[in-house]
Amino acid sequence: MKAEAVDVWINCPDKATADRIADAVIERRLAACANVMAPIESAYHWKGKVEREPEVPLVLKTRAALFDRLVAAVRELHPYETPAIIGLPIAMVNDDYLQWIVEETDGA
Repeated sequence: MKAEAVDVWINCPDKATADRIADAVIERRLAACANVMAPIESAYHWKGKVEREPEVPLVLKTRAALFDRLVAAVRELHPYETPAIIGLPIAMVNDDYLQWIVEETDGA
């Protein structure tokens, strides 16, 4: 059976948080790599009012089988009370890249 690759999207309050989470999950081999994106502005409803805050998107590449463990690690490192941790299955991926993801997360 072929492993299922997943992109995991997480918005962070700043680059330092995104970098800290990225380094930790890669070191723990819960993700093969991370993309720390340019800052964005997010608007959302929180505790009765609309908020607008800058955030830094973080995208992690991993295997679907590691999603729950990755979520647990992110929750331990993320400062938000309710961080968005969204796993999106990668519908198509080249075999050598998928193999690299599997090798880099093997043993996690």
